[in-house]
Amino acid sequence: MLGAVTLCQDWKTKAMDKPWITEGPREFERWLALGQVDPRQVERIREGLEITAQERISEVGGDQSPEVFFPGLTARPWWSRDDFPWIDDLEAAAPVIRGEFQAFDQDVDHTAPAPTGLAEDGKWRALYLACIGRPYARNLPAFTQTLKTLSAIPGGTNSGMTYFSTVLGGTHIAPHSGFTNAHLRCHLSLINTEGSRIRVANEERSWDEGKALVFDDSYEHEVWNQGSDRRTVLLLDFWHPDLTAPEITALTHMMDIWRRMYSRHFWAHQVAA
Repeated sequence: MLGAVTLCQDWKTKAMDKPWITEGPREFERWLALGQVDPRQVERIREGLEITAQERISEVGGDQSPEVFFPGLTARPWWSRDDFPWIDDLEAAAPVIRGEFQAFDQDVDHTAPAPTGLAEDGKWRALYLACIGRPYARNLPAFTQTLKTLSAIPGGTNSGMTYFSTVLGGTHIAPHSGFTNAHLRCHLSLINTEGSRIRVANEERSWDEGKALVFDDSYEHEVWNQGSDRRTVLLLDFWHPDLTAPEITALTHMMDIWRRMYSRHFWAHQVAA
C-alpha cells in the first residue's frame, strides 16, 4: 500500500522524462483501431494528445499550463455554482461527509503527505478515495455515504484525484497547476480556519465551511493557511462539462494508460535508484 500512496504523492511532480506523454498519440491510435468510437467524435482528444507530445501547450494554452491540454474547452479560472446542479446535494451532505472523515481519522492517522515539493514536509496531507482515476480500495469501506454522494457527479471518483486535503496552520502550498484541463476541481469545505485562502490565476477566494468552490486547476494556483488550526476540504476532480460521451470514453481509457505507464516508469526509477 505504501507504493500506491507514493504514486499518488509523486503524480505530476517528477521532473523526468515522461513516456505517458510522448507516447500518448501512439497509444490513442492503437485504441482507435479497436473501433469502439467514431474517430471523428474524438478529434479534440487526438489533437490534444499531439499538442501535448509536441510540447506546444505554452503556444496554445494561454494562461492554462496543465501537463496534458485539450483545445476547445471553455476556459476560465473560477466557475459558478450555478453551472453544476449537483452542488446543492454535495453541500447538503457536508455534515455526513465530515462525520465519516472524522470517524475514520480520529484514532489513527491514515493520511499521507500530499504532492512533494509544494509545501513543507508533513504540512499538507491527503486521505485518498481515488488516485489518478482509480479507487483507493483500502479507504472506501469507511466512506459509503460520501461515495454515494460523489456517484452523482460526472467523474467524481474516476476522472483524476479524490481525497480529503488537510493543510496545517502556518502552511503555504506553492504555485502549481493540475494535470489536465479535461477536468475541473471542486473543494467542499469541511473544516475551515481563519486565514485560509486560495489563489487561482489572478483571483483569491476563501472557503466557507459546508460550501463548495469550483475552479479549473489547469491555471496556476496556490494555497495559504495562516491560521493556527488545520483546514480540510474534500477535493474532487470531475469531467469538464464541455466533453461529450465519446470523449469521456476516450479519456477514461487514456487515464488508465497514463496511470499504468506512469506506474511502470516510477518503479523502474525506484529500482535503479
